[in-house]
Amino acid sequence: MYLESESKEVTAYQARDSNSLAHLVTVRTGPGEADLHRSRPAPLTMEQKRRSLSPEPPEGGRRGKDLLVSHSKCTKQLYWNMAMPSPLHVLYDFSRYSDISCVCYYGDSYLEFRNVFLNPQNNISLEFQTSNAYGLLLYIKQDLDSGDGLFIQLFIENGTLKYHFFCAGEAKLKSINTTIKVDDGRKYTLLIRQELDPCKAELTILGKTINSSESIGYVPGKALPESGSVFIGGLPDLHEANQISGPVENFTGCIEVIEINNWRSFIPSKTVKKIHIDSCRSQDSTPSATSASVPPSGAAEGAGSPGASLVPRVAPATCQGRVCHHGGTCRTVLLPGGVFSFQCDCPLHFTGRFCERDAGLFFPSFNGNSYLELPFCTTLRKERNRIVNIYLTIQTSTLNGTILYSNEKNFGQQFLHLFLVEGKPTVKYGCGSSQNILTLSANYSINRNAFIPITIRYTMPVGSPRVACMIEMAADGKPPIRKEDTKIPHVSQVYFEKLFLGHIPANVKIPKNAGHVYGFKGCIQELQVNNKEFSLIDEALSGKNIENCHIPRCEHHLCRNNGTCVSDSETWFCDCPRLYSGKQCQFATCESNPCRNGATCVPKSGTDIVCLCPYGRSGLLCIEAVHITQPRLSGMDAFGYTSFLAYSRVPDISYDYEFHLKFQLANNHSAVQDNLLFFTGQKGHGLSGDDFLAVGLRSGRVVYSYNLGSGTASVSSDPLDLSHGIHTVLLGRSFRAGWLKVDDQQNKSIISPGKLAGLNVFSQFYVGGYSEYTPDLLPNGADFKNGFQGCIFTLQVRTKKNGHFRSLGTPEGHPNAGRSVGQCDASPCRLMKCGNGGTCVEQGSTVYCNCPSGWKGAFCTETVSTCDPEHDPPHHCSKGATCVSLPHGYTCHCPLGTTGVYCEQALSISDPSFKSHELSWMSFASFPVRKKTHIQLQFQPLTADGILFYVAQRLKAESGDFLCISLVNGSVQLRYNLGDRTIVLETLQKVTINRNTWHVIKAGRDGAGSYLTLDGINVTEKANVKMSSLDTNTDFYIGGVSSLNLVNPMATGKEPVGFQGCVREVIINNQELQLTELGAKGGSNVGDCDGTACGYNVCKNRGECIVNGTTFSCSCLPHWAGNTCDQSVYCLNNLCLHQSLCLPDQSFSYSCLCTLGWVGRYCENNTSFSTAKFMGNSYIKYTDPDYRMRNLQFTTISLNFSTTETEGLIVWVGKAQNEDNDFLAIGLHNQTLKIAVNLGESISVPMIYSNGTFCCNKWHHLIIIQNQTLIKAYLDDNLILSEDTNPHKKFVALNYDGICYLGGFEYGRKVNIVTQEIFKRSFVGKIKDVFFQDSKKIELIKSEGYNVYNGDEQD
Repeated sequence: MYLESESKEVTAYQARDSNSLAHLVTVRTGPGEADLHRSRPAPLTMEQKRRSLSPEPPEGGRRGKDLLVSHSKCTKQLYWNMAMPSPLHVLYDFSRYSDISCVCYYGDSYLEFRNVFLNPQNNISLEFQTSNAYGLLLYIKQDLDSGDGLFIQLFIENGTLKYHFFCAGEAKLKSINTTIKVDDGRKYTLLIRQELDPCKAELTILGKTINSSESIGYVPGKALPESGSVFIGGLPDLHEANQISGPVENFTGCIEVIEINNWRSFIPSKTVKKIHIDSCRSQDSTPSATSASVPPSGAAEGAGSPGASLVPRVAPATCQGRVCHHGGTCRTVLLPGGVFSFQCDCPLHFTGRFCERDAGLFFPSFNGNSYLELPFCTTLRKERNRIVNIYLTIQTSTLNGTILYSNEKNFGQQFLHLFLVEGKPTVKYGCGSSQNILTLSANYSINRNAFIPITIRYTMPVGSPRVACMIEMAADGKPPIRKEDTKIPHVSQVYFEKLFLGHIPANVKIPKNAGHVYGFKGCIQELQVNNKEFSLIDEALSGKNIENCHIPRCEHHLCRNNGTCVSDSETWFCDCPRLYSGKQCQFATCESNPCRNGATCVPKSGTDIVCLCPYGRSGLLCIEAVHITQPRLSGMDAFGYTSFLAYSRVPDISYDYEFHLKFQLANNHSAVQDNLLFFTGQKGHGLSGDDFLAVGLRSGRVVYSYNLGSGTASVSSDPLDLSHGIHTVLLGRSFRAGWLKVDDQQNKSIISPGKLAGLNVFSQFYVGGYSEYTPDLLPNGADFKNGFQGCIFTLQVRTKKNGHFRSLGTPEGHPNAGRSVGQCDASPCRLMKCGNGGTCVEQGSTVYCNCPSGWKGAFCTETVSTCDPEHDPPHHCSKGATCVSLPHGYTCHCPLGTTGVYCEQALSISDPSFKSHELSWMSFASFPVRKKTHIQLQFQPLTADGILFYVAQRLKAESGDFLCISLVNGSVQLRYNLGDRTIVLETLQKVTINRNTWHVIKAGRDGAGSYLTLDGINVTEKANVKMSSLDTNTDFYIGGVSSLNLVNPMATGKEPVGFQGCVREVIINNQELQLTELGAKGGSNVGDCDGTACGYNVCKNRGECIVNGTTFSCSCLPHWAGNTCDQSVYCLNNLCLHQSLCLPDQSFSYSCLCTLGWVGRYCENNTSFSTAKFMGNSYIKYTDPDYRMRNLQFTTISLNFSTTETEGLIVWVGKAQNEDNDFLAIGLHNQTLKIAVNLGESISVPMIYSNGTFCCNKWHHLIIIQNQTLIKAYLDDNLILSEDTNPHKKFVALNYDGICYLGGFEYGRKVNIVTQEIFKRSFVGKIKDVFFQDSKKIELIKSEGYNVYNGDEQD
């Protein structure tokens, strides 16, 4: 065998600090040689040497990193910092690159060898290692075009090793399927014996030999093929490899071709071409413990540094833990540089690194590893028409990819595959047998920057002979291309059952000739099959890795007063700064909201407000009920709000509908200029392609518009005859055709553009306006600038021809909501009398007085308020109190710790009492309750309604996430929303309302599941919600909120009111709130429950509190003493020495928990040790003195440990205060070594090594290295783990606050609670030789800790 080769030259630069010279390294490689040329630097001064080993830290106290060697092809980087001695010793020898035999491939890599000659009998041996389910290992093609050639293909399909071959003179491709799964990351050795004369082969793997059958009728003596090509790891273009067999991708992993017929030179230097390859050579040894924290070669290097083990010898550990949420599938991936990481394949509706977030899907986008599964139209079975039309719009960001695929699973040869090949739309249609495959390929490439329509038409096989098999395709407005075949055999009638978009799942069997299958990258916006238009997200059966197609929703900057536009998948809102509210932050906030029944409060002036009444209410504060039979709407008011009615979604209007409308105008001027009559559609983001239906008045004409997804159709009436008192409108639509008839005018019609025929709307049906009216963001054609002004007498709809008309709403005639809607023949101003020249203004049911200058108040009867700064005399509320005006004076809202008329008296709070009518509340600094929230609360109610506890994402009505515990009609309710829908739990029993009964609530959630217990009676629910995390930013509120209009309306189910009664215990996630004036962050109008210094649990351990004037004393039970009964009598005169802790025990005695360095019954004996012995209630807390100088992107810790237990926390690097703190943790879990890390994701990544045993007090040496997101672990001098926890490098620093725990945590802090169940208990065993961040061994005995013994002594 002969090999062609080419020479290569690689140049690299070695850079040290700014004061040293650069070293030029040049490697020239030719066939079988490698030369290293390196210029000699000038000698270093002592100062330069010092600086090269200890560079100055960069600004901000974080250590930098200096690049020593970079090799762009292999993405190799070597890093060093102050913690690592002699960094120049780890220079990479580039000469090895030319002669490596074990080569790493990355899915776009390959080696090509030419002039390879084979023998009649050939032996091929190779080793490989991968975690991918697909990959081409070896491909040999020789003289195939002549018909007398050879073809060999070794590949992995669905994780199984397969071998295909074809010899000269053969008529059929042969195959060997080993049925052996080889995608588990282990190393496999394979022997292939390939005979060409006769043509047969055998494979030997894992001691098992698999043979192919010999050819029947084989003619011997065929001439051997001449020279050809050998490809390893992949092909330059799978599209052009017309002999490729099966769904093949280029290989990801390591391959070493040991020999082909005793030739062993399959190395990069002998190739004619090599693309994106690297060395897989492992180094599995590490320094011994005596080398301190000096890691193995590459330990301080960047990801994938040479010299480090690029591929560990064990399966990657990350996916052994439950790292992916919501049913996501963990998949191991091999990164450039040979480092393993993981990727979560997320099910439909979820996204994020861990599938932890709701994707908020609207239009799906595909990333190349995504798909959607939809049901194919079942209606096709009922249709007699054999022609199927498919219309879809796509926007692609790649040249190749599967757009749509469907097949018939029973027969297997009928399929439809639409895909891109080099940007050209291509379709393959299998219509019958494998010989009847029709292929169409466009001769143009589509635009990658816009949505492109594609239409496919095909015939369904119907079971009768001589029926044409036809396929037609048109794309991007180009003329259609068509192909048909009348010579098809008789086939049974078949229907496609499922349809896949973006990719084809691995479990779907694909016919061989179905075309190239690649993941599509881009967006698919519309899909219609015949008359059926799909809602891609809502109708999807399943999906994987579907994101939301990015369509900007805040492109119109309409937020005022420095508000920030925030959008989700379907709507938008303005995040308003303090003191502003409204859809566009256009209003100053109502500081005190007197409006009732959920009315909208808007400021009329600096001190006055107006209540915009909800449907069915009227009056100044929206208290009076009003019966509405003929609604009167008033358009947009002076505050920018429209009056409106909202009815439930009208069903069955996709293809046919007819509306009957009668109305009367309020005037002949503003009422006919630009006014919305009714609207349904995707309001709120202004996309011209959104489906909608809108009717309005513009320039004196009735305008009827609709959009079915492919353009707006609009028709206008003739000018209205304004002399008519009542106008009649009839309008309708059937598929694309619409019509409009007004009064006695002639009927007018319109046809909508495009091919879409269905109206897909999911919103409510709005009449006259809608809740937060912003016309600029309505779809084009529906953006009327004002609401309707006048009365509506009739509004009916029917959705079937010849059906009955019915009124809107469910039940019929009843709206879901509304605002400022009055009765047509009623005027609220008839009952209003505005004083001092004020003018009554009515907007439907909303009424108020417009006061002249100098007057204010609801009826313009008030002068300047007593609380106004300019009032004379000024109010007497003490500093810090809030003055609140009353009709005959004012009152003072007192801050915490004060009481009295003017808040002039000091008040000590032990058990707070709240008064709902005075807006009393307490707030506390919050802490994370994202993953779980457990609350215990004791209360004594005096009314049947009121907020007990409230926390939210934002303190406003549009709060985002929230959790609320409240009394509602005497029952306790737990309500929470994690971002999708509100979950409600309610107790069956009612509370007792008196001054004697205390109730206990235990409530909370863990993920999506929740529970609520009142006095021991439990209610639970496992909610079927998409989200599982509670994101909160507000304080914890007890008893109420600073302003009740800032509470999310869904948090209470009715108008929110404050709690009235007493609260005496609140515990949240095992942390008790201090319910005192000093323990709270803020509050107002809070008293003390009994007015004394005695409160619940003031005296500990069931001691009795005795009032002594303004103070108290405690009468303690036996065995307890102290001012608050918090000391055991056995510990009163304890003999524990040297700051040790006295712990009472059950034998009416005590024990001493000794500080480090002391042992004995009373900690009286001094001790020292180098080996720490942990007893299961021990810990050591080491504080890093150089934390401020550390580079937090690099952490190294090494130690020796021994144990007899199967569970236990060994090391926790981090402050461990709450679930969001960064940490790096090591311990034992279920007899395995477990490593977990959190660099800021708020979700820990667990990695498990299960191939070792840790019993019998055997010593083990452990090194853990964190290099940004790369985690490496060495156990007993062997690399056991090398994984990148986040290749996107979103968070790269370990902010551990200088704290490192060994063995456990402080007394009273349980390991399972602190670690969120990552580890179960404290460590039992011994630890020694601890090195943290540098080469100096930690003197454990000089740290903080308790109950640690001398482990140097023999047990």
